[in-house]
Amino acid sequence: MKKDYIFNIIKSSKEPLTADDIYTLVLKDININLSTVYRSLNSLVKQGTIQKVIHQDKIAYYELTNTNSHKHTLICDVCKATYSTSICDIESISKKIKKETGFDVTSHMIEFHGVCPKCKKELSNK
Repeated sequence: MKKDYIFNIIKSSKEPLTADDIYTLVLKDININLSTVYRSLNSLVKQGTIQKVIHQDKIAYYELTNTNSHKHTLICDVCKATYSTSICDIESISKKIKKETGFDVTSHMIEFHGVCPKCKKELSNK
């Protein structure tokens, strides 16, 4: 089933993928339409198997849903590659927000922009 194949691609990825990324990877092994990829992604999101996250660049990225932890996104400003990190110290900030404002933080999303190690190396060789 194509939806299972798409799920396995997302599952095996170490970083969030766009629909176009997934489409390109699926095309290596299966003849599929981009619209089928989108329908499968929407179905997997509705099932709660994967999550769709829209970054500040307004592009939707897909990754496994993990209720045990959350991730933040690292985006290279040079090559536009995206990476995930589970490093987060937001709990102390949330406590400070609650103390100062009375606001209960229930979720957050953070993107870090910078230069990835590969691009940094290439830039330093120029």
